[in-house]
Amino acid sequence: MGEQSSQKPEILIVDDSKVIRKAATKMLGDGYIIHEAVDGRDGWQQIQQNSDISVIFTDVQMPVMDGMELLSSIRSADDERIVNLPVIMITGQGDTEEVKREVFEAGATDFIAKPFSSIDLLTRAKSYAQFNTKVVELEKQTGHDKLTGLFNAKSFEGQGDKALSFALRHSVSISAVYLEIDGFQDVFLSHGKSVATQIIIAVAKRFDNVLRTEDVAARVGVAKYALLLPLTNHTHAKIVVDRIRESINKLVFDTGKEKIRISLAAGMTSPEIKEEMRFVDIMEQADTSLKRALAKAGEKVASYVNEQVKLNEDAIVEDEKTHLDQDMQRAFKLILEGDYFRIERDHLKPLVERLLPFIEYVKNQDDPIIEDDYR
Repeated sequence: MGEQSSQKPEILIVDDSKVIRKAATKMLGDGYIIHEAVDGRDGWQQIQQNSDISVIFTDVQMPVMDGMELLSSIRSADDERIVNLPVIMITGQGDTEEVKREVFEAGATDFIAKPFSSIDLLTRAKSYAQFNTKVVELEKQTGHDKLTGLFNAKSFEGQGDKALSFALRHSVSISAVYLEIDGFQDVFLSHGKSVATQIIIAVAKRFDNVLRTEDVAARVGVAKYALLLPLTNHTHAKIVVDRIRESINKLVFDTGKEKIRISLAAGMTSPEIKEEMRFVDIMEQADTSLKRALAKAGEKVASYVNEQVKLNEDAIVEDEKTHLDQDMQRAFKLILEGDYFRIERDHLKPLVERLLPFIEYVKNQDDPIIEDDYR
């Protein structure tokens, strides 16, 4: 913010509806200086003229210049201050999930759906206005990987601790990702250090085309990378991972003898933030997911959330099977003892279903074991 600016964060609301603009202004209350723009062109002019604007809320559908065009102008601006501004898109009830996905992929920081509540608006305004100042602090940290220019593992963990602390204070999402070049050892052995180094550097450079300014990328192993995605939930983290992997899949390395293509395995986590949680715990979740992804056939992406749900479901199924086996054993014991009338009614159907294949087997023997007289 400029030297003469107020201590209050300044927010720009861009919407062609006067009702929406006034409602947003009222919801944000006295804690912010609110600027209003009637369309994207008006908003773009104000953004260029006012260096104190720290957060932008803009409608997607507008005349003259719509929200997507405004977002494109912001993200392609020559001024670094403008490029890095948090932009929250306001989507309408008629906007599809595809529209929301396009909004995020175009570089939106977040989106909010109409009709929005004061809590939705205030939470985002507070989080992004304060986080805008944190971005500068993160960029000033030392500790970079000499080969790629990315953060090293130690620096990455330090920035993760700060991002987690921020997430805890403001009850916002955070995601972390481990990425690894699949089959890198084979590439190194087959093509040598020079080609392997080119690949490591090329992958690192691709992150700049996908990640936001507030996102943090690090090289934490020979061919292993880590991403910190502040203010990002599981859905958005998956979009980021998909975009990165798609970008890497397009890379072609010409060794002079053959062309090499590579792919990334990815393990991700978007944990429920708790007071006792440490950032190292989050990275352990991401690392666990990466190991599962590397072991997969096909698409090598794993989510800690999805894997935990699957593990819990498997445990439930196994538990149910154990109980069923115990019930069957008890039922057979009662039959052998002649106390079959003591078998609970609820156990009769599963018991008969278990016995049917055996009964069919007996019936189909060449020498009938069950004679008609005994049926």
